[in-house]
Amino acid sequence: MSAQLMKVFYSRLFLSGLLLAAAGGCSESMPTSPSATVTSPAPPPPPPAPPEASAPQRLAALALFESASLHAALTTSPLNSAAEDGKVWFNGPCAAGSGSLQGSLDGGLSPTSGTFLPTGSHTYVVSFTNCVVDYLSGIELNGVASAAYTAADWSNITATVSADSVRGTGLAYLSELHDVTGDGSAVWTSVGSSRKTTTYTPAPGSRLVNNSTANVATFGGGSYSRTHPPPPQGTSSRVEQRFVNLKVAINGTEYTLDGSLDTTYGFAGSGGTNTGEIRIINNGALVARIYGDARNALAIEVLVPLVPL
Repeated sequence: MSAQLMKVFYSRLFLSGLLLAAAGGCSESMPTSPSATVTSPAPPPPPPAPPEASAPQRLAALALFESASLHAALTTSPLNSAAEDGKVWFNGPCAAGSGSLQGSLDGGLSPTSGTFLPTGSHTYVVSFTNCVVDYLSGIELNGVASAAYTAADWSNITATVSADSVRGTGLAYLSELHDVTGDGSAVWTSVGSSRKTTTYTPAPGSRLVNNSTANVATFGGGSYSRTHPPPPQGTSSRVEQRFVNLKVAINGTEYTLDGSLDTTYGFAGSGGTNTGEIRIINNGALVARIYGDARNALAIEVLVPLVPL
């Protein structure tokens, strides 16, 4: 073989080896570098939704929530049902002529319907007999209630109110306390006219009986208040309910209510939106809460079963 042919042969042989190595034909391959891709950590799971209270436990929580307002409706009835803002609504037949009411001012006769109670310091006692005080809601009262009040004018009232087995039906709004009887006394204040703030401080030992179950709520201190701030534009009304260390014992088991709930109502029965939280505590531990959830709907969480009223 000539020198020229030998040179071509070895050049082709060398080139074939290079191609074979590039195609992976050799016995040893080059190590590859690990992937440089970084995987982001997965987002944390959303917190679990609070356990939904059963229907009986929801009603037990709502009964605690409404117990003070219902007791207040019974004891303050001389100033809020027989009269309002000092004006006497009934003295004789009640709404739509159903039942009757007999008032007594400082031991004498009551002012007639359509006139005003006097300002200053006075005692107004009212006896209700099957008296429907709100025809639309069907609220009916029976029994004797009194109010020893002091009022410079009817936008600023302080009263010691009491009830002697006053029975009321149709008072409940959220709970099923549709038939209750109240005994005992309280200090009640009302400040303002169209935007009132009322504060109710029941005396320890005052009671509210659920006549449907015979269970008893006994108050042990603290206060309940209602405020009516201006409603946002496009809504009809707004109410804030606040509890300050209100103690309520149900058949001997004591609960303490603290916190506030702000409810705004729409027009034409469109319902309300809720913000805030009422905490229900037993022996220093949170056992339930009533609050406005992320949708501003009224929500109830019960962590420990409540004693029903």
